[in-house]
Amino acid sequence: MTKRTKVVMFRGDVGLAFTDYETEQLRKALLKETRRCAVTLGMKKTSVDQLTKAVGIAKGSFYKFYESKEMLFFAVLENIHSELYGVADRALRESDGLPPSERAAKAVLAVCQRLSDTGDMIFIENDAKLLLERLPEDVKSIHYHDGETHIRQLLEKHDLVPKHGAPLAAATVRGLILTVSHKEQIGGLYPQVLETLVYGACRELFK
Repeated sequence: MTKRTKVVMFRGDVGLAFTDYETEQLRKALLKETRRCAVTLGMKKTSVDQLTKAVGIAKGSFYKFYESKEMLFFAVLENIHSELYGVADRALRESDGLPPSERAAKAVLAVCQRLSDTGDMIFIENDAKLLLERLPEDVKSIHYHDGETHIRQLLEKHDLVPKHGAPLAAATVRGLILTVSHKEQIGGLYPQVLETLVYGACRELFK
């Protein structure tokens, strides 16, 4: 028989003891709904009330999962970063044996494609800075790693050595990824423009 948790959650106005599995499913539902709202509404326009109603729990139960709305959005941001790291890591593994510049280009293009598909860049560009400003310093110091840190980790893991140093390579890659935000302005030639920029930059950055 499945063991039930000792913490009482609330579905609607009724107190129920959820199993560990049910609790984890509710946490996943909160993350999924928050990510959707991050892209469609933005963090400031998304309320705890709205999120809890969407997943079918009372507002009081929210704080059994997260200390604040900001901590929930931070969890979403960290998930996005982890997914993008995984996308780049996979692209670099699958291109092993190709020239370093081509491997790097494939990884950058894969990340850009993922951001285009999910719309997550809207959240990153519009709300990430404000979110980080609102987080406690101890949380950021322990849990937050910026994009440059992730890029450096990937370069080291896959033995990619930038010709002009890691800081320039990381900053350039971040700049290339930001072009996703201007996809609409660039128009129908965006894929070709992106490939031209990415391959050109990577040939300059890597041996």
